[in-house]
Amino acid sequence: MRILVRTKKEHGWHPVESKSYLGEKALHEMLVESPSIVPTDELRDGASPLVAAVREIGLPGSGYTDVIAFSKGGDIAIIECKLAANQEIKRKVVGQILEYGSFLWGMSYEQLDSLVSKTAGKGIADLVRDSLNVPDWDEESFRVAVRDNLATGSFMLVVAVDSINAELERTTRFINACGKPAFSFHALEMRRFQSEEVEVLVPHVQGKVEGRQTPRSQWDEARIRAVLLSELSVPAAQVAIDLYEWTKEHADRLWHGNGVKTGSFTFHYLRNGKTISLFSVYTNGYLTFNFGWLPTDVARQFYAGLVSVPQFANLPDDFTKWPSVKIETALVGHPEAVEAVKNSAVKIKESM
Repeated sequence: MRILVRTKKEHGWHPVESKSYLGEKALHEMLVESPSIVPTDELRDGASPLVAAVREIGLPGSGYTDVIAFSKGGDIAIIECKLAANQEIKRKVVGQILEYGSFLWGMSYEQLDSLVSKTAGKGIADLVRDSLNVPDWDEESFRVAVRDNLATGSFMLVVAVDSINAELERTTRFINACGKPAFSFHALEMRRFQSEEVEVLVPHVQGKVEGRQTPRSQWDEARIRAVLLSELSVPAAQVAIDLYEWTKEHADRLWHGNGVKTGSFTFHYLRNGKTISLFSVYTNGYLTFNFGWLPTDVARQFYAGLVSVPQFANLPDDFTKWPSVKIETALVGHPEAVEAVKNSAVKIKESM
């Protein structure tokens, strides 16, 4: 590739010189500092730009990923960096990145959040919020999207290189052309050039997946009821629907999620213009207590009411988390547990 540049004061064009990376670490650092340079619109339809990234996340049982990055919409990219001189670029890197994806697949939001926090000093949502610096970011939708992508393995797997070789190009085309997995696999060539004080970066994607996207649409009451009745046991579905009806009557706002495969509804109070999100019920049969979104005093009060019954006695008293219980186990056949959820929520409103 030949690139020519000129300034407004010049009449002629002159070539820029290719600039090499000082090791793979330099490529890691570039992607973490500016994850938006990854052209996600060329990776898959509907993917948002990456806004936050973390280096070297340790995956139990596997190894350390080079980079994991997130978009504001909950897209997850796993990026492995290799220079052309590294012999692993031919075959081993493909196995590495597939292995990392397999270890993330099925992980809970809380598990990944804990791993990110150990490395970055803050959780996933905090990283994204700080990167965006906007007041109206929908954190609840983000968390639901991350949960869905972890559950389905819907990742963007990216091998970032300084130069794509024939073997990597052929492997990329094969994986994307001969199957339809939830993940997508890409080679991202990151060639650098230098002209005096100007540095040029030319990202080039191999492996665009046409038509593959993660469409998100707001759920509604009819759809939630239908999925609950089809996916859960009759007793579990009845408990979830009862909580739905009760939420409609007692919450200031019932919020429907927009997950791809998993629907949800959330109980909201409104306090001085701010949302108090108490709990969420998911169509996969889980009830989540949203301690992490609550002011500490409210979370503490909510927790105290819940642990008064045996079914919730083991809830962690860490108010930065979002603990979940399975409806089938904790609520079916235990009306006192259902009442504990409702009574605790009502007492919070009374205290406000």
